[in-house]
Amino acid sequence: MPHRFVRRWGGLVAGCLLLGACASTLGREAPRQYALDSMSASCLKNPLYCATVSGREVATGPVQTVGAAVASAAAVGHALSPEMMTSIKAEMEKCADKARTEVLSRLKGTFEGLVPKEAECKSMTVDAQGRSVTWAIRLGLEMHEVALACAQAKLGELGLKFSLKPRYRINWETMEKSLISPEELAKLLRQGGEELKGTLEPDVVIHTGDPLLVLAVYDFKFRCVGFEREPGWRRYPVGHRYAGQLQGDIYQDAFGPEVHLIGPRKGMFW
Repeated sequence: MPHRFVRRWGGLVAGCLLLGACASTLGREAPRQYALDSMSASCLKNPLYCATVSGREVATGPVQTVGAAVASAAAVGHALSPEMMTSIKAEMEKCADKARTEVLSRLKGTFEGLVPKEAECKSMTVDAQGRSVTWAIRLGLEMHEVALACAQAKLGELGLKFSLKPRYRINWETMEKSLISPEELAKLLRQGGEELKGTLEPDVVIHTGDPLLVLAVYDFKFRCVGFEREPGWRRYPVGHRYAGQLQGDIYQDAFGPEVHLIGPRKGMFW
């Protein structure tokens, strides 16, 4: 159990991706409930989004494991400068702006206004894979896809080592992390995804070259309605391993203090 759970148990972590939603993407029907900030096993459609390092796929070999103390010590030696951290955040925000603008621009005329209203977000449509989903789900998938492609390009330009949508197992007693390869993830999803409960899948992980030695984490969030308010960390639902807790807090427990929520800030359709 995470070392902060006892102090925070009154309410902490939220998840961008529910296991049930992830597992159900292999079927013909999409999950009935799905957050706009989720990507629903996009790695099965494009392994690029599961794990890349400077544009190259990684984590296709045996699962790696490392102790938290070792990981922290190694990561400190590769710490990002304040200037680089500022640059990364600025680029990720540009990617969020680009994603919202690009997706809503190509759907111009679909909704009553420039952005969908609450009722429109809840109404049904069909996604790229032919599944029946709400507009909130579809927009979330499409915006994440654009944002991650943008992040790959921008982080590559900065010369950083990174992974997109890596999936981690966390041993909360020893604080050891292990990385689940795209192939193993696909296999576990086909088996129903039971073994994936409690695993974590941040959108963007900056690391030393080893995805287990994390330097910073960035997670994209988009709101289907109310763009006048910035999105926030979600709480895991009742029944989830981390029920009632904020996703950002769990990420900090697992990956360290440099965990950042990224949402669109300016551009079209604000």
